[in-house]
Amino acid sequence: MTTSPALTQAGRRGLFTTDPTDRLRPGNPDKAWELWLTGPNTLLEMPDLATALMATAEHNALAADLNDGSPLEPVTHALVLHHGYAWRREGAARSGAGIAAPSLCWTAKCSICGDVVEDEFIPHHDTPEAAANDAIGSREWDERPDGRLLCDRTDDAHDAARAQARTEKTPEQPDENQLTFL
Repeated sequence: MTTSPALTQAGRRGLFTTDPTDRLRPGNPDKAWELWLTGPNTLLEMPDLATALMATAEHNALAADLNDGSPLEPVTHALVLHHGYAWRREGAARSGAGIAAPSLCWTAKCSICGDVVEDEFIPHHDTPEAAANDAIGSREWDERPDGRLLCDRTDDAHDAARAQARTEKTPEQPDENQLTFL
């Protein structure tokens, strides 16, 4: 563990500037990967990028959890350094990263209790029909004649709605003695 050289307390330290002459180098040029803890101004050598990124995430999460909001509490961050400079990836993490596109999705909802379909996650579908088909087909929900859904809960309200749905679905049988008018 070593201590980095004295740093300026400017508003922007110049960690990510593109001009190398203005770029701050808090780490050691001969060390491939380091973790810089800004609060105690400490450098920790890391074996590789993956380890450095995980250690940075863990430290920053812990620092955020320990922050009680006091103005006297020291501010500390962890940054990954590559050959002494603050590391940043070239390009986006994946195509379209950083670009949010709003989209509308649908989830089945019970018409009696308002519960939504969920197991380990809540499924989202592109259309209301797809959401209903998923609930009926793979979740054993029921569909009322008017298209509303019933979840698999068994209580008086749900059982009554299922019974009503069954009677509404049963078509009236014509009486054999009844004449059909054309």
